Amino acid sequence: MKMEQLLRKHFKGDRIIWYVIAALSIMSMLVIYSATGNLAVRHSSGSAFYFLFRHAVFLSMGIGLIVIIHKIPYKWFSRVSVLMLAIAVILLVIALISGTNLNNANRWITLPIVGLTFQPSEFAKIALMIYLAKALAIHQEEKITPRIYLLQFLLPIGIIIGLIFTEDLSTAILIGGASMIMMFIGRVPFKYLFYTVLIVVGFFLLMLVMSRFLSEFSIFHRAGTWRIRILTFLGDSHNWFADSMRFILGNDTIKTATAGSNFQASKSELAIVNGGLFGQGPGNSLQRYFLPHPYSDFVFAIIVEEFGLIGGFFVLLAYMVLLYRAGIIVRVSDKVFPALLVVGLTLTLVLQAMVNMGVAVGLFPVTGQTLPLVSMGGTSILFSCLAIGMILSVSRYVKEKKDGTDSAQTAEVTETTED
Repeated sequence: MKMEQLLRKHFKGDRIIWYVIAALSIMSMLVIYSATGNLAVRHSSGSAFYFLFRHAVFLSMGIGLIVIIHKIPYKWFSRVSVLMLAIAVILLVIALISGTNLNNANRWITLPIVGLTFQPSEFAKIALMIYLAKALAIHQEEKITPRIYLLQFLLPIGIIIGLIFTEDLSTAILIGGASMIMMFIGRVPFKYLFYTVLIVVGFFLLMLVMSRFLSEFSIFHRAGTWRIRILTFLGDSHNWFADSMRFILGNDTIKTATAGSNFQASKSELAIVNGGLFGQGPGNSLQRYFLPHPYSDFVFAIIVEEFGLIGGFFVLLAYMVLLYRAGIIVRVSDKVFPALLVVGLTLTLVLQAMVNMGVAVGLFPVTGQTLPLVSMGGTSILFSCLAIGMILSVSRYVKEKKDGTDSAQTAEVTETTED
């Protein structure tokens, strides 16, 4: 009984979301131990237990962060939204100018003393969603003019995406997509969003056409990588879209393109085929020895190989349940800001998960997106937990208000009956 009271005291809000957190954490521990076997061989530790222990520490810290954050009233997030956005911009500029270069991209900042690296874009996603939720809540009762849309919505989104896309295009697209959906739900006039999407798509196609020339400039050094990954993804398929894209991009580099990311995609698909319905069993993955980053970017492929389509469906279902429960929180919320905050944060998590799983099964070109709460990566886990903590903060408020209303109504009925 004491344990139940302790859990109720410290783990408040939507219980189903807590179950999702627990389920994904358990799956993460199982698959990371297996997926890091090859990584352990290449390092001096020589044991996957080192990486499992490290991952367990960050997961524990992440869950502790959720517990702390979900006890903070959601109103505080609104009050610090502009400050968080400003900090995010500063961190992105630092990463772009003098950040740590990993995998040929300046996406990381190395923390002094502790030596940990983190991606400012992870923090920027959260900061932007909080800011947009506040801005949309403020303008619910007044008409959003083109000037308001440009200065208070499009400008902050453009700055964040502009500082990210040259080094991490997939994250920029995810942030842009989540922002568009959030503004649509927040009643921004559809014509503004439509014109914005048209301009962005046109700009992106122009960037792809110019990619072979832009890659000569240091700021666009990854433009060639975008082109190669898209050509690799198209492969030998023949339809109007594939033929059009090959015409736009130029098909001269297709043979070169298939050498790199196509290897990753083919090994990922092979892992999924090997998994079948029930999988090869925990720790029996073969493709973990060949897949680059099987513990992060392609962790879903290892899950399916070891736990089968059933295991893959379980992970997919967990994110769908998270999205569904977020929808319930939004529906019962009586205020705009917390409802939109839940929408924005949940979209960033679920869309990222969908992209990661989509890459593993060949639906999307290869990206560097991790699977939230499952992939190994200390700071990415912490930022995912920060977002979940905020979602649960809103859930806790909604639940406590509902319980308070129910208690008040019960007391009123009892008093009336006694009279």
